[in-house]
Amino acid sequence: MKVESKSSARPEAWVVAAWLIVAAELGLAVFLGLKRPGVTPVKAYLYGPWLLALAAFVVGLVGLWISIRRPPFGATQRLVAFGLLFFAVGTASYGLPFPAARSTRPTLARIRVPVEGEWRVAWGGVDDASAIWRTRPDRCFVYVLVKEEGGATRAASSEVGAAFARGAAVVAPASGKVVRVVNDVPDDGALHADDLGNHVVLELAADEFLFVSGLERGSIPVVVGATIEAGAPLGRVGFSAFSPLCPEPHLGLHIQDTPEPFWGQGIPFYFWESALNGQRMPRAAPAGRGWFPGRALAGDSVRHEP
Repeated sequence: MKVESKSSARPEAWVVAAWLIVAAELGLAVFLGLKRPGVTPVKAYLYGPWLLALAAFVVGLVGLWISIRRPPFGATQRLVAFGLLFFAVGTASYGLPFPAARSTRPTLARIRVPVEGEWRVAWGGVDDASAIWRTRPDRCFVYVLVKEEGGATRAASSEVGAAFARGAAVVAPASGKVVRVVNDVPDDGALHADDLGNHVVLELAADEFLFVSGLERGSIPVVVGATIEAGAPLGRVGFSAFSPLCPEPHLGLHIQDTPEPFWGQGIPFYFWESALNGQRMPRAAPAGRGWFPGRALAGDSVRHEP
Protein backbone atom coordinates (compact mmCIF):
# COMPACT_ATOMS: atom_id res chain seq x y z
CA MET A 1 0.00 0.00 0.00
CA LYS A 2 2.79 2.40 0.80
CA VAL A 3 4.44 1.74 -2.55
CA GLU A 4 1.19 2.47 -4.40
CA SER A 5 0.72 5.73 -2.49
CA LYS A 6 4.19 6.94 -3.38
CA SER A 7 3.69 5.94 -7.00
CA SER A 8 0.40 7.79 -7.29
CA ALA A 9 1.93 10.92 -5.76
CA ARG A 10 4.80 10.93 -8.25
CA PRO A 11 4.13 13.50 -11.06
CA GLU A 12 3.13 11.93 -14.34
CA ALA A 13 5.38 12.58 -17.32
CA TRP A 14 2.81 14.73 -19.13
CA VAL A 15 2.30 16.83 -15.99
CA VAL A 16 6.04 17.48 -15.85
CA ALA A 17 5.91 18.42 -19.54
CA ALA A 18 3.14 20.94 -18.81
CA TRP A 19 5.29 22.64 -16.18
CA LEU A 20 8.25 22.70 -18.56
CA ILE A 21 6.16 24.35 -21.29
CA VAL A 22 5.07 27.13 -18.96
CA ALA A 23 8.66 27.54 -17.74
CA ALA A 24 9.79 27.84 -21.38
CA GLU A 25 7.10 30.45 -22.02
CA LEU A 26 8.27 32.50 -19.05
CA GLY A 27 11.84 32.13 -20.28
CA LEU A 28 10.78 33.40 -23.71
CA ALA A 29 9.10 36.42 -22.10
CA VAL A 30 12.29 37.22 -20.16
CA PHE A 31 14.42 36.86 -23.29
CA LEU A 32 12.19 39.19 -25.31
CA GLY A 33 12.06 41.64 -22.41
CA LEU A 34 15.83 42.06 -22.68
CA LYS A 35 15.22 43.82 -26.03
CA ARG A 36 18.14 42.28 -27.84
CA PRO A 37 18.99 43.54 -31.34
CA GLY A 38 19.06 41.30 -34.40
CA VAL A 39 16.79 38.78 -36.06
CA THR A 40 16.83 36.14 -33.30
CA PRO A 41 14.31 37.99 -31.09
CA VAL A 42 12.07 38.48 -34.14
CA LYS A 43 12.02 34.74 -34.83
CA ALA A 44 11.51 33.98 -31.14
CA TYR A 45 8.58 36.42 -31.00
CA LEU A 46 6.94 35.12 -34.17
CA TYR A 47 7.47 31.39 -33.74
CA GLY A 48 8.08 30.80 -30.05
CA PRO A 49 4.55 31.27 -28.66
CA TRP A 50 2.95 29.16 -31.39
CA LEU A 51 5.44 26.32 -31.03
CA LEU A 52 4.83 26.32 -27.28
CA ALA A 53 1.07 26.43 -27.87
CA LEU A 54 1.33 23.46 -30.24
CA ALA A 55 3.37 21.57 -27.67
CA ALA A 56 0.80 22.44 -25.00
CA PHE A 57 -2.03 21.19 -27.22
CA VAL A 58 -0.28 17.88 -27.89
CA VAL A 59 0.61 17.38 -24.24
CA GLY A 60 -2.97 18.24 -23.30
CA LEU A 61 -4.32 15.53 -25.61
CA VAL A 62 -1.91 13.00 -24.14
CA GLY A 63 -2.91 14.06 -20.63
CA LEU A 64 -6.59 13.78 -21.47
CA TRP A 65 -6.12 10.27 -22.83
CA ILE A 66 -4.13 9.17 -19.77
CA SER A 67 -6.57 10.80 -17.33
CA ILE A 68 -9.54 9.01 -18.90
CA ARG A 69 -7.81 5.63 -18.94
CA ARG A 70 -6.29 5.89 -15.46
CA PRO A 71 -8.72 7.37 -12.95
CA PRO A 72 -9.16 9.46 -10.93
CA PHE A 73 -9.50 12.00 -13.73
CA GLY A 74 -9.67 14.95 -11.35
CA ALA A 75 -6.42 14.35 -9.47
CA THR A 76 -4.93 17.63 -8.26
CA GLN A 77 -1.74 17.37 -10.29
CA ARG A 78 -3.79 16.73 -13.44
CA LEU A 79 -6.13 19.67 -12.89
CA VAL A 80 -3.17 21.97 -12.28
CA ALA A 81 -1.46 20.67 -15.43
CA PHE A 82 -4.58 21.24 -17.53
CA GLY A 83 -4.75 24.79 -16.18
CA LEU A 84 -1.12 25.41 -17.10
CA LEU A 85 -1.65 24.12 -20.63
CA PHE A 86 -4.78 26.22 -21.05
CA PHE A 87 -2.74 29.25 -19.95
CA ALA A 88 0.01 28.45 -22.48
CA VAL A 89 -2.42 28.11 -25.39
CA GLY A 90 -4.38 31.21 -24.40
CA THR A 91 -1.39 33.51 -24.07
CA ALA A 92 0.00 32.38 -27.44
CA SER A 93 -3.14 33.58 -29.20
CA TYR A 94 -2.97 37.05 -27.63
CA GLY A 95 -0.63 39.31 -29.57
CA LEU A 96 1.46 41.44 -27.24
CA PRO A 97 3.49 44.35 -28.67
CA PHE A 98 6.93 43.41 -29.92
CA PRO A 99 9.62 44.76 -27.54
CA ALA A 100 11.90 46.37 -30.13
CA ALA A 101 15.51 46.99 -29.15
CA ARG A 102 15.31 50.58 -30.43
CA SER A 103 11.87 51.43 -29.05
CA THR A 104 13.27 54.28 -26.94
CA ARG A 105 16.04 55.28 -29.35
CA PRO A 106 14.61 56.81 -32.53
CA THR A 107 16.76 57.41 -35.57
CA LEU A 108 18.77 60.61 -35.72
CA ALA A 109 18.01 60.91 -39.43
CA ARG A 110 15.82 63.86 -40.35
CA ILE A 111 12.83 62.31 -42.12
CA ARG A 112 10.54 64.60 -44.11
CA VAL A 113 6.99 63.95 -45.28
CA PRO A 114 7.71 62.61 -48.77
CA VAL A 115 4.54 63.90 -50.47
CA GLU A 116 3.12 67.35 -51.02
CA GLY A 117 -0.03 68.65 -49.38
CA GLU A 118 -2.01 67.41 -46.41
CA TRP A 119 -1.98 63.67 -45.74
CA ARG A 120 -3.68 61.67 -43.03
CA VAL A 121 -2.07 58.94 -40.92
CA ALA A 122 -4.49 56.03 -41.18
CA TRP A 123 -2.41 53.64 -39.09
CA GLY A 124 0.79 53.70 -37.12
CA GLY A 125 3.05 56.13 -35.31
CA VAL A 126 5.48 56.11 -32.43
CA ASP A 127 2.82 55.93 -29.71
CA ASP A 128 0.32 53.16 -28.97
CA ALA A 129 -2.67 54.71 -30.79
CA SER A 130 -2.44 52.05 -33.52
CA ALA A 131 -1.43 49.19 -31.27
CA ILE A 132 -2.30 46.58 -33.92
CA TRP A 133 0.93 47.39 -35.76
CA ARG A 134 2.96 46.76 -32.61
CA THR A 135 2.66 43.04 -33.33
CA ARG A 136 4.71 43.47 -36.53
CA PRO A 137 8.38 43.50 -35.45
CA ASP A 138 9.56 45.21 -38.64
CA ARG A 139 6.75 47.76 -38.84
CA CYS A 140 5.95 48.42 -35.21
CA PHE A 141 6.57 52.15 -35.87
CA VAL A 142 5.18 52.36 -39.41
CA TYR A 143 3.27 55.31 -40.84
CA VAL A 144 0.48 54.49 -43.30
CA LEU A 145 -0.46 57.67 -45.16
CA VAL A 146 -3.62 58.29 -47.18
CA LYS A 147 -4.82 61.35 -49.06
CA GLU A 148 -8.04 62.88 -47.78
CA GLU A 149 -10.36 65.31 -49.51
CA GLY A 150 -13.63 66.36 -47.96
CA GLY A 151 -13.42 63.71 -45.27
CA ALA A 152 -12.98 60.81 -47.72
CA THR A 153 -10.07 59.03 -49.39
CA ARG A 154 -11.78 58.75 -52.75
CA ALA A 155 -14.83 60.01 -54.61
CA ALA A 156 -18.02 58.22 -53.58
CA SER A 157 -18.58 56.80 -57.07
CA SER A 158 -14.99 55.77 -57.74
CA GLU A 159 -13.46 52.34 -57.31
CA VAL A 160 -11.03 51.39 -54.56
CA GLY A 161 -8.00 51.72 -56.83
CA ALA A 162 -8.89 55.31 -57.70
CA ALA A 163 -8.20 56.79 -54.27
CA PHE A 164 -6.98 60.38 -54.12
CA ALA A 165 -3.52 59.14 -53.08
CA ARG A 166 -2.93 57.28 -56.31
CA GLY A 167 -0.48 58.90 -58.66
CA ALA A 168 0.84 61.39 -56.12
CA ALA A 169 4.54 62.18 -56.57
CA VAL A 170 6.81 60.73 -53.87
CA VAL A 171 10.25 62.09 -53.03
CA ALA A 172 13.02 60.67 -50.87
CA PRO A 173 12.16 61.24 -47.20
CA ALA A 174 15.87 61.43 -46.33
CA SER A 175 19.32 61.20 -47.84
CA GLY A 176 20.71 57.71 -48.19
CA LYS A 177 22.02 54.90 -50.33
CA VAL A 178 19.57 52.83 -52.35
CA VAL A 179 19.99 49.19 -51.32
CA ARG A 180 16.80 47.64 -52.67
CA VAL A 181 14.32 48.45 -55.43
CA VAL A 182 11.17 46.52 -56.39
CA ASN A 183 9.45 48.12 -59.36
CA ASP A 184 7.41 45.43 -61.13
CA VAL A 185 4.52 44.52 -58.79
CA PRO A 186 1.09 45.02 -60.46
CA ASP A 187 -1.13 47.79 -59.10
CA ASP A 188 -3.96 45.46 -58.14
CA GLY A 189 -3.84 45.56 -54.34
CA ALA A 190 -3.21 41.79 -54.19
CA LEU A 191 -0.60 39.90 -52.19
CA HIS A 192 2.41 39.00 -54.32
CA ALA A 193 5.97 38.21 -53.15
CA ASP A 194 5.41 40.33 -50.04
CA ASP A 195 2.88 42.88 -48.83
CA LEU A 196 5.07 45.93 -49.47
CA GLY A 197 4.31 46.14 -53.17
CA ASN A 198 6.73 48.26 -55.18
CA HIS A 199 9.19 49.82 -52.77
CA VAL A 200 12.56 51.45 -52.25
CA VAL A 201 14.90 50.82 -49.32
CA LEU A 202 17.37 53.53 -48.31
CA GLU A 203 20.30 52.91 -46.00
CA LEU A 204 20.32 55.89 -43.64
CA ALA A 205 23.05 54.77 -41.25
CA ALA A 206 24.52 51.58 -39.84
CA ASP A 207 21.64 49.16 -39.17
CA GLU A 208 19.02 51.73 -40.20
CA PHE A 209 17.02 51.12 -43.37
CA LEU A 210 14.08 53.24 -44.49
CA PHE A 211 11.35 51.46 -46.48
CA VAL A 212 9.11 53.51 -48.77
CA SER A 213 6.35 51.17 -49.96
CA GLY A 214 3.14 51.08 -51.95
CA LEU A 215 4.61 52.76 -55.04
CA GLU A 216 3.25 52.58 -58.57
CA ARG A 217 4.59 49.96 -60.93
CA GLY A 218 7.35 51.30 -63.16
CA SER A 219 7.44 54.71 -61.47
CA ILE A 220 10.68 54.31 -59.48
CA PRO A 221 13.57 56.16 -61.19
CA VAL A 222 16.41 55.19 -58.80
CA VAL A 223 18.65 52.12 -58.96
CA VAL A 224 20.44 50.03 -56.37
CA GLY A 225 23.77 51.54 -55.39
CA ALA A 226 22.80 55.14 -56.05
CA THR A 227 23.16 57.74 -53.34
CA ILE A 228 20.29 60.22 -53.30
CA GLU A 229 19.43 63.36 -51.38
CA ALA A 230 16.26 64.11 -49.46
CA GLY A 231 13.64 65.48 -51.85
CA ALA A 232 14.90 63.55 -54.89
CA PRO A 233 12.13 61.94 -57.02
CA LEU A 234 11.35 58.42 -55.81
CA GLY A 235 8.21 57.44 -57.71
CA ARG A 236 4.44 57.74 -57.41
CA VAL A 237 1.89 56.28 -55.03
CA GLY A 238 0.30 53.17 -56.53
CA PHE A 239 -1.94 50.30 -55.52
CA SER A 240 0.75 47.64 -55.30
CA ALA A 241 0.86 47.14 -51.52
CA PHE A 242 -1.40 44.55 -49.91
CA SER A 243 -3.06 45.53 -46.65
CA PRO A 244 -6.36 44.31 -45.17
CA LEU A 245 -6.14 47.33 -42.84
CA CYS A 246 -5.88 49.82 -45.70
CA PRO A 247 -7.10 48.10 -48.88
CA GLU A 248 -6.63 51.03 -51.26
CA PRO A 249 -3.71 53.14 -52.55
CA HIS A 250 -1.58 54.40 -49.68
CA LEU A 251 2.03 55.20 -48.84
CA GLY A 252 3.91 53.19 -46.22
CA LEU A 253 7.00 54.41 -44.38
CA HIS A 254 8.98 52.48 -41.79
CA ILE A 255 12.55 52.06 -40.58
CA GLN A 256 14.03 48.73 -39.50
CA ASP A 257 17.47 47.43 -38.64
CA THR A 258 17.86 45.16 -41.69
CA PRO A 259 17.29 45.69 -45.43
CA GLU A 260 15.31 42.45 -45.70
CA PRO A 261 11.51 42.76 -45.82
CA PHE A 262 9.78 41.35 -42.73
CA TRP A 263 12.97 40.18 -40.99
CA GLY A 264 13.93 43.20 -38.95
CA GLN A 265 13.16 45.24 -35.87
CA GLY A 266 11.36 48.54 -36.21
CA ILE A 267 12.97 51.86 -35.30
CA PRO A 268 10.85 54.90 -34.36
CA PHE A 269 11.19 58.15 -36.29
CA TYR A 270 9.65 61.59 -36.55
CA PHE A 271 8.79 63.97 -39.36
CA TRP A 272 10.96 67.07 -39.39
CA GLU A 273 9.92 70.48 -40.76
CA SER A 274 6.27 69.59 -40.87
CA ALA A 275 2.82 70.74 -39.84
CA LEU A 276 0.80 68.52 -37.53
CA ASN A 277 -2.96 69.07 -37.75
CA GLY A 278 -2.23 72.46 -39.29
CA GLN A 279 0.28 73.60 -36.67
CA ARG A 280 3.88 73.97 -37.81
CA MET A 281 6.53 72.31 -35.67
CA PRO A 282 10.16 71.32 -36.19
CA ARG A 283 9.52 67.67 -35.29
CA ALA A 284 6.17 65.91 -35.43
CA ALA A 285 4.93 62.50 -34.28
CA PRO A 286 1.50 62.06 -35.88
CA ALA A 287 -0.63 59.14 -34.78
CA GLY A 288 -2.89 56.90 -36.81
CA ARG A 289 -5.93 55.90 -34.81
CA GLY A 290 -7.12 53.04 -36.94
CA TRP A 291 -9.21 53.25 -40.08
CA PHE A 292 -11.19 51.03 -42.41
CA PRO A 293 -12.86 52.06 -45.69
CA GLY A 294 -16.27 53.54 -45.07
CA ARG A 295 -15.32 54.97 -41.68
CA ALA A 296 -14.30 58.51 -40.88
CA LEU A 297 -10.57 59.17 -40.68
CA ALA A 298 -9.53 59.88 -37.11
CA GLY A 299 -5.74 59.98 -37.38
CA ASP A 300 -3.59 63.10 -37.35
CA SER A 301 -2.91 65.05 -40.53
CA VAL A 302 0.63 65.96 -41.52
CA ARG A 303 2.32 67.85 -44.32
CA HIS A 304 5.81 68.95 -45.27
CA GLU A 305 6.38 72.56 -44.32
CA PRO A 306 10.03 73.71 -44.45
